[in-house]
Amino acid sequence: MTLGDLLTLLRESILNDRTSRVSGSSDYLWTDKTLCIYIDEAQRKFAVESLSLRDGTTNEATLVTLVEGQTIYDLHPAIISVMTAQLSTSQTMLQRVGHGLFDVYRNPTDRWVDPAGFASIPPGTTLAFSTDEAMNDVNGSTFNQITMRIYPAPTAAMAGQTIRLRVVRKAIQKLTETALGAMPEIGEDHHIEMLDWAAYLALRIVDDDAGAPKRADEFAARFDVSVTKAKKLAMMKMFAPMGWGFGRGGFTWES
Repeated sequence: MTLGDLLTLLRESILNDRTSRVSGSSDYLWTDKTLCIYIDEAQRKFAVESLSLRDGTTNEATLVTLVEGQTIYDLHPAIISVMTAQLSTSQTMLQRVGHGLFDVYRNPTDRWVDPAGFASIPPGTTLAFSTDEAMNDVNGSTFNQITMRIYPAPTAAMAGQTIRLRVVRKAIQKLTETALGAMPEIGEDHHIEMLDWAAYLALRIVDDDAGAPKRADEFAARFDVSVTKAKKLAMMKMFAPMGWGFGRGGFTWES
């Protein structure tokens, strides 16, 4: 549904906001601008808590262009987390590692390693990435924008190559009353569900005409249930069975 459709549904069918309820200069209890702000916030909150908005094709959010010698890259502020990263010239995914491993790396063929040689690999083909330089808080705040650190530093020959990300993100475009034909980026299956939070925001105020705290709490509870279901569905789509291997990597056969 478009934003205009959602606005009408929220106002007329959920909030029962009719012109006959209000006397005076204003025709409605809530303006279009206010309700669109609530719908936009509902979409943001649904995306953050359900982790259901996943993307691997939108260049604005999922494409990182390498710069010679640069190892730290600010990611798009809509990104909540990075699932995978793949160099444009490779058929395999980059290895995800923790921040600390960049500075204690050693060649896996070395039995012993001199700590003085840690992190001494010269610039070359990107092998690994980390996104724990800075993390969003639990509310999805962009105050701590996610950054990606790659290893080793790109060479001059690699400058201009790209890394394609698969990410969990929030919506990139805000929903505003000036573009009622816009479609929310959250999947249509969740459009009506996210209106529960918009209704909560509208009804939570203490006002004899507009406020209804008890109804607001009911909408908030229903929203939480929808988020939980959406998150479980997202996790199911990412499920991969665990494989077991014998006779390799720690298992030996004896005759």
